[in-house]
Amino acid sequence: MSRFEEIDAVLADLAPVHPNAPGGVWHTEHDLYRWIAEVLPEGGRTLETGLGVSTVLFARWSSAHTCIVPVQSEVDAVVKYCAERDIDLSHVEFIVESSVDALPRWKGEELDLLLVDGLHGFPAAIIDWFYGSGHVRQQGFVAIDDIKLASVSLGLLDFLRADPRWEVLTETRKWIGLRRLSSGPLPENWIKQPFLRTPTRSDRFPAAVRPGLRAAHRWANKVASR
Repeated sequence: MSRFEEIDAVLADLAPVHPNAPGGVWHTEHDLYRWIAEVLPEGGRTLETGLGVSTVLFARWSSAHTCIVPVQSEVDAVVKYCAERDIDLSHVEFIVESSVDALPRWKGEELDLLLVDGLHGFPAAIIDWFYGSGHVRQQGFVAIDDIKLASVSLGLLDFLRADPRWEVLTETRKWIGLRRLSSGPLPENWIKQPFLRTPTRSDRFPAAVRPGLRAAHRWANKVASR
């Protein structure tokens, strides 16, 4: 069975892991799963925040997968679903904790792909991307779901589109897929981010804070030019 056929099979037989979701599970668009199927190498190492259809697919496609989700009952439901269908989970690690707490401490190996699809309240997606992407190898991949939500996209997408160390491969109204062109942990001084020295669109922010934003940018550019 091809990866595309496996996607169709899993979507036709959804794991009932989210009691309040239509069909028993929250899931993203079909084309995100297809994109992951296309870019993830055989035997790839993966990590996701959140749990659902992607967890079952990663169990099939990855040599080592980490799933970070704070709800034990959801993990139990996936384990039961996979056991009933003879899907091997011996290479899958479940961390039952909020990703914003777990990821800063995570000491896993280098990743081929990271899926950010967990807690959607601001700034959780930024934290997941920041700490998770630090483990993604050069030329590895990151997918961020639900970018239509301001709590997911605010600030993060502007940064990723501007940073030449990230290549946007695919972007839809709901998700974005990127290739990482650097390696190693992400913390760095602001002077190593010259692509951010031009003013942002201050009209995205409340009128009361726009003068302060413009003044901050003028100061930063002045310091950077010394």
